[in-house]
Amino acid sequence: MRKNKLLAYTAMATAVGLTAAACGSSSGSSSASGGGVTGFGAALTGVTNQNTATGGNAVYDDASTLDSADPGNTYQAANWDFLRLYDRTMLSYVPKAGQAGLVPEGDLATALGQHNADNTVWTYTIQPNAKFSDGTTITTADVKYAIERSNWGHSVLTNGPTYFSSLVQDTTKYAGPYNDPNTADGVSGIQTPNATTIVFTLNQPFADFDYLMTLPSTAPVERSADKGASYQQNMVTSGQYKISSYAIGKQMTLVPNTDFVTASDPNGLHKVLPSKITVNYGVNQDTIDQNLLHGDAQMDIGGVGVDSAAQGQILANPTYKASSDSVPNGFQTYLSINTQLPLFTNLDCRQAVEWAVNKQAVVTAAGGTIGGGTVATTILPPNNTGYVQANMYSTPQNEGDVTKAEALVAGCKAALGAKFNPAFAIATYDASDNPKSPKLADVVQANLNAIGFNVSVNQYPFASFNSSAAPGSPTTAVAAHIGMSLTTWGADFPTGYGYMQDILTPAGISDSGGSYNTSYWTSQTFVDDLNKALASSTPAESKAAYAAADQYALTQAVIVPLLNTTALMYRPPTTTNVVVDPSYGMYDYTLLGTTNK
Repeated sequence: MRKNKLLAYTAMATAVGLTAAACGSSSGSSSASGGGVTGFGAALTGVTNQNTATGGNAVYDDASTLDSADPGNTYQAANWDFLRLYDRTMLSYVPKAGQAGLVPEGDLATALGQHNADNTVWTYTIQPNAKFSDGTTITTADVKYAIERSNWGHSVLTNGPTYFSSLVQDTTKYAGPYNDPNTADGVSGIQTPNATTIVFTLNQPFADFDYLMTLPSTAPVERSADKGASYQQNMVTSGQYKISSYAIGKQMTLVPNTDFVTASDPNGLHKVLPSKITVNYGVNQDTIDQNLLHGDAQMDIGGVGVDSAAQGQILANPTYKASSDSVPNGFQTYLSINTQLPLFTNLDCRQAVEWAVNKQAVVTAAGGTIGGGTVATTILPPNNTGYVQANMYSTPQNEGDVTKAEALVAGCKAALGAKFNPAFAIATYDASDNPKSPKLADVVQANLNAIGFNVSVNQYPFASFNSSAAPGSPTTAVAAHIGMSLTTWGADFPTGYGYMQDILTPAGISDSGGSYNTSYWTSQTFVDDLNKALASSTPAESKAAYAAADQYALTQAVIVPLLNTTALMYRPPTTTNVVVDPSYGMYDYTLLGTTNK
């Protein structure tokens, strides 16, 4: 996923090293006794502290502030999870704990899309009796408008993904609702033949289209209520809750939506449990952690886990530990090797890096498996539908093979001759943005210097890492002699395309900066594998094609997978129905109840 999700990850890392307040439990906290699975890690495999009781006041904290509460103008992972309380997307991930790579199911739409043989036409029907929070019946025209405003209205709504505008046919060259005052105009490839049917015609096969229908931008919006960027301050919503107040950057309050029609939710995704939900934004992470441990907050909805000080408290206290989970959050930390640098135009030199890196040492430097990560051996993380377990560069204990690496460096040196220059830099996030990244880069630096390279480490601010700064442009990266970038990435949706398209195809390269493909690798074979997955007729065919693309990129040694990251998350005993949603890599906020009065 793009920067806003990565920013949440780096915000967690920035909190490392803060001093925790005294541990203990305030007299104001209460204990909930519910059913379901219990103990450390229990929320990874089932629902913990089950309780169907309604009522109570849930207090949630968030260290960041929202880019926007508007579902058509947001690119924050935690917000995508949370906003499902007050808005409905066409499809959603039905909670099934422990299953990696969940497939979508019906939400506002009655079922998955019906598509033609080549996956270029997709048809959906919506629930006929669903209503907005103002009592108006939702129609497919509202869904069409929501997608058009979010994908063709980027002059006003500057955040959020734009997959639809790149995939949906648009012979009319629609300028978007904010630039075209004619309400009869719209995107030619989105048709609404009646109030409950919507048809998408694409300009290419796209088997993953159902995943796009889980994006927040598919939540319906009434054209008459839309106020552009300020819509977030007075939204007409479609979920089981509505926003009763929102002070931007400070606090949001949700209350039950009395116009919500339960019959329009046959999958039971939208249950009203707390009587009121209050979210406090911009709270110091250390304060959040202590609020959770003391019972003064029911959830940290930033979704990036506790900081290192609180982690120490939790793991040292059996009671706290039993209410926590080390959650695989769907991110992977990896090295992208700059294939444009003369040294790394040679495959032997690139493969030498694959063999040389001690991944177990990387895990240790990240803080271990709890709140750090586990060894990554594929490009796709385990929560991805295209993931197939493999380890092409397997070594004992994943500690690397210096002998193999040195032999490959010797072959590279012989092939390049006088052009062999072993000096280059690793680009990584600045320590002030992410204290872990330079530590991981130091491990890699030592590994590569040991096989004959001459490696330095360059730190760049997170905000400019993928911009026109050296790592983000092929020209400036070569000029600065950046041989590789150490970065962290997560998918917008858990498919091979959702994860790999921007980091391994030409779509992720920009000469003017803003590149996410910092290998600067272009391969028609790889693109063909992605296209094969998108044209597939079954999930099994798609999975096989994505796995093949993953393994082909590894044979070409353009990415070195290092770490499938984890976050230690705490669930207070006052919070009920807690379960990890693998599709978001955090707790499922739509299910939570509370015993807090």
